[in-house]
Amino acid sequence: MTELLQQVPDPVNRFDLENYWLNHWDGHHIRLLIDEAAAWARRYGVPLTCNEFGVYRDFSDPVSRLNWIRDVRTAFEADGIGWAMWDYRGGFGVVHKQDGQPARVDDAVLKALGLKGR
Repeated sequence: MTELLQQVPDPVNRFDLENYWLNHWDGHHIRLLIDEAAAWARRYGVPLTCNEFGVYRDFSDPVSRLNWIRDVRTAFEADGIGWAMWDYRGGFGVVHKQDGQPARVDDAVLKALGLKGR
């Protein structure tokens, strides 16, 4: 990260990037943020659902993508928050799909979502 930070010429952008890195965006951090939203919802009697979440497949490391999907999903479930994956077959998808070809289920994504394949 130190090398990447040196490549950012604008001090404000460099500061924002460094703070993002220092906030340790891991499963625990995600859980704390979702817990905060869930506590607010309980306080005000508001049901919560997340209608879209995911990680763009083409621009992410596969292991990090699966960890993030799993961490977000388990945080939602721990707080009783409904969720829906964004999307089914596109860049965020649960399946790989090329036009004219049958969809191929991404078993690793299913596992991260706590679902079972066939």
